Amino acid sequence: MSSVKKVARYRRRKSFNIGILVFLIIFVYVLISVYIYFSKDHLTIYEVKEGTTSDDSVFTGLIFRDEEVITTDTAGYINYYHGDGDRVSKNSTIYSLDENKDSYDLISNSDEAVNLSQEDILNLKKEISNFQKNYQDSNYQHVYNFKYDMENSVLEIVNDSMLEKLQTVLNENGTSNTLKVNKSNSSGIITYSIDSLEDLSIDAATAENFNLDDYEKTQLRTMDLIEKGSPVYKIIKSDNWNILIMLNKDQHEKLADKETVKVTFTDDNLSLTVPITVYQKDADYFARLDLDKYMIRYLNQRFITVDISINSAKGLKIPVSSIVEKEFYQVPLNFFTTGGDSGSNGLIKETYNKDSGEVEYVFVPADIYYKDDDYGYVDARLFEPGEKIYSEETREEFNISKKQSLKGVFNVNKGYAIFRRIEILYENEEYCIVKKGTAYGLSVYDHIALDSKTAVEQKIIY
Repeated sequence: MSSVKKVARYRRRKSFNIGILVFLIIFVYVLISVYIYFSKDHLTIYEVKEGTTSDDSVFTGLIFRDEEVITTDTAGYINYYHGDGDRVSKNSTIYSLDENKDSYDLISNSDEAVNLSQEDILNLKKEISNFQKNYQDSNYQHVYNFKYDMENSVLEIVNDSMLEKLQTVLNENGTSNTLKVNKSNSSGIITYSIDSLEDLSIDAATAENFNLDDYEKTQLRTMDLIEKGSPVYKIIKSDNWNILIMLNKDQHEKLADKETVKVTFTDDNLSLTVPITVYQKDADYFARLDLDKYMIRYLNQRFITVDISINSAKGLKIPVSSIVEKEFYQVPLNFFTTGGDSGSNGLIKETYNKDSGEVEYVFVPADIYYKDDDYGYVDARLFEPGEKIYSEETREEFNISKKQSLKGVFNVNKGYAIFRRIEILYENEEYCIVKKGTAYGLSVYDHIALDSKTAVEQKIIY
């Protein structure tokens, strides 16, 4: 007989692959880390720099001068002998008036052409260039001003030759009954335009005087016959002048405490600091600017556009988002001492031993974040309200309780967030200017948290 062998099958033991488990753990850890990274707020760092900021407002100002309009006591044809803007002395020959036009023709008519100097040509080109740069379709008044300025420039070119011809006529023909030579009664600056606002005082001005729609300026120099009593020129007797501007209520409040402001004339970008007086008249608010120079630059303007820096500051520029408000305890300065292993600044706190019931004194390191004449400001997290501190020098006790809020930012120069107090000089919606060089404050090139909400004080950020 043949024997039959039976083969028994053994189940293989399942082996546990530790590598797969480690991989799964690492994979889950990476997923969680990625989720946490993208779901939490990230700390963005901002470098502190110096800067200046201001609230500038543009106004249309109304100009007031010490000016007098001179009229003629006879009718006739007029010749002028000074250019617009010339400074004349008392008894200077300003114009001549001829009743029958004989002498007028001799003075004004000539076959000789007037030669233009290089300076004359440059002045004419400058007038044209300024008009092209400043022209706006919305302000057609510039066209009339340009026409007036060009007429003045041309007339001024012939003034010298006209004065020479006058002297020739007087020498050859004498002074006839029809020719009258008129001299100035006072010294000042001559101009040949009027606008009916010469007699308006700054105290009498109202909001209605700022209406440009009704404003008209008249050129006085003419070749036509003028009537008796007609205005012939205007003389400005002083370099002192004023600009009146209208304010809204908010601007009035911002300027109320200022004695001077920085003003920029938009026509030529001239900037200067001038005294200012702010006042209310009925329901309107006004500001008066007082000036004692540069009047002649705006001689033929009654209205002028000025840019006033209402609020301005220079210091360290930081974003508003970096500012945080933090509470501190106020502690008398004489309670601060040094102690501990590092000799750091701090306070001595009174405690009670639970076993013996005796008073014990413990040194608590406490940085001063700010101090005034009487108090040092320490982190409110270091003490509970009502806890006592002790002065070894005076043997006095003090109950910690009084708190004060300070504005500051989180400085991250050392790799962790530290509160630094700031003094805000100026603030708008995005940035503020803080005082430079304050104790316990910021310096140029410090690094701070751009958003104070993403920083945790004393937490390492790197």
